Amino acid sequence: MKLFPALTALTALAAAALVPTLAYAGLDSDNPLHPLVGIAITDGGDKLASIEYTNGGSRNITAGGLVQLYGGVEYHEKGAPWAVQGTLGYHFDNTSAENGNQRFQRFPIEGIVLFNATRKFRMGIGARYAMAAKFTSNGAGYVGNADFKSQLGGLVMAEWLITPSMGLQLRYVSEKYKVDAPSANGASDHLTVDGSHGGLGFNYYF
Repeated sequence: MKLFPALTALTALAAAALVPTLAYAGLDSDNPLHPLVGIAITDGGDKLASIEYTNGGSRNITAGGLVQLYGGVEYHEKGAPWAVQGTLGYHFDNTSAENGNQRFQRFPIEGIVLFNATRKFRMGIGARYAMAAKFTSNGAGYVGNADFKSQLGGLVMAEWLITPSMGLQLRYVSEKYKVDAPSANGASDHLTVDGSHGGLGFNYYF
C-alpha cells in the first residue's frame, strides 16, 4: 500500500517542523511553571544481594542503583538566575532470570534549588526522601524480603542546558536507610544501609 509511506513522510515532516518549537520553549517561555520529566542512570551504595546466572555471570543489587524515572514541576521566571524544582520518581535496581528475580525499589521525593553559573550551566542543591523502600526476591533468587526505613538525604547536581527544553545532569545523592535484620539471639538488629550514589540524568522541560 502506498498510503503507509505517505503517512510516514507526513509524520516525519510534522515532527521536523515541531522540533524547533519544542527545543526553544521550555525554560525560555513566559510561563514560570514548567512541567518536567526525566531519567537518570545511577550507581553506588551498599550491596544488598547478588544473583548468579547459569552461564557463569553474576549481578549485584545495590542500594544506590540503577534507574530513576521521575516527573514534576520547576518554577523558573524567564531570565531569572535561580529556580526551584520538585519531583516524584520511581527508583529501582532489578535483576531477573527465568526462574527468579531480585528488586530494590523506592519512590523518591526531591526538592532542589538551582542557580545559574552561566546561561547554559547551572548548579543545584536539595533534599531527597525515598518513600516505600523495599527489597523483594523470589524463585531461585530468593534471599528474603525487607522493608527499608528511609532517612532524609541531601543532593547536589550540575546541569548543562543543551536547549531551554533539554538538560544533561550530573548528580550525587547522600542517603541512608534503616532495616531490621534477625540477630543470633532471635531478636532484630537495626542495620544502617548506605544508599548514596552518583548518576547521569536527562531532563525535558515543557
